[in-house]
Amino acid sequence: MDAFKKYNFETNEKWNSYIRSIELPGRNVDEAMLRVKARWYKKNIDPNLDLSQVLPAAGPQSHNQAAGSNAGTASRSASAGTGSGYSPRPSAPPPPPPPPRYGKTGSGTYGSVTAQRGLFFAHLGMLVLGIMAFMQSRTAYLYLMRLTILTMGYKIYLQHGLPTIRPMSLIMDWVQRVMLTADIQQLVTAVFFSALPPLPVVPVPLMVLAAYHVDAYCAAHCTGHPLWQKYGNRLHTFLLRKQADALMLNAYCEVLTAALMLALLFTNARSLLTLFFYAQILKLKLHVPDSAPQHRRVWRRINEVTLPYRSHVPFLERFIQLAVRWFMTVPGAH
Repeated sequence: MDAFKKYNFETNEKWNSYIRSIELPGRNVDEAMLRVKARWYKKNIDPNLDLSQVLPAAGPQSHNQAAGSNAGTASRSASAGTGSGYSPRPSAPPPPPPPPRYGKTGSGTYGSVTAQRGLFFAHLGMLVLGIMAFMQSRTAYLYLMRLTILTMGYKIYLQHGLPTIRPMSLIMDWVQRVMLTADIQQLVTAVFFSALPPLPVVPVPLMVLAAYHVDAYCAAHCTGHPLWQKYGNRLHTFLLRKQADALMLNAYCEVLTAALMLALLFTNARSLLTLFFYAQILKLKLHVPDSAPQHRRVWRRINEVTLPYRSHVPFLERFIQLAVRWFMTVPGAH
């Protein structure tokens, strides 16, 4: 037991290669890491290690209590209507998606090590340009949009390849697969916002995305560097713990962007076409598994805040409910 606690996993190349080939869940990262380390240590270092002394016990009683607590929370949520044409689902929202995967060829999502290195520098550039854009640099904002288009397009190519021209059914299958990814949504958003005056919240989701990709690459390829061992590993653990909060921040910023675009309709910078396509993106995010839980929470919160004020203007409620029904219609459903 003491030998396991004192063992330096960071310097073991076999361990580093193994941990890069797996994904940890978005919740309880520390507990999941402990379980992985204990089982790996027992298999590769000390077969006599008693896992029951290392791993936290989860008895039936605590499981039943947790299940009862979740059931109670779910029933309360299901009984509380939102007033927006839909009610919360009775089940708990799924955990956030795993962070981007990088590693040796074949173990990551993004192809060869060379391709991963290219994505690392592209996301690092997005992060730097995003910071400069916050300093009121219109040029940095424009280059951020352009770099986002190139980076997202390259990621789509690495993960889905190019569409086959014939037959047409294969093209449609490729489009349907790609449209469900966050990459194409960010690409389309960057295309349309390149032609608009800079909006302060637009770079935020791009910077969050870039930060997680830079961190994931460093976690896969820089574990032996002294700076990573001293600072990077802590930052990596922090980002994993805060991933759910980061996804919520992105959702709030994306909805706030729509509000700012509505305000732009009363200025010379209005763009009905961009607003229309951005509304389609927001609608899609309500039905894509990676973003649906966060966006539904945001809209429920907006409903709770605005409901007392909407009661004073009942004629608007009809239009609001029409908009709600449109947003809640599954894209492509007939």
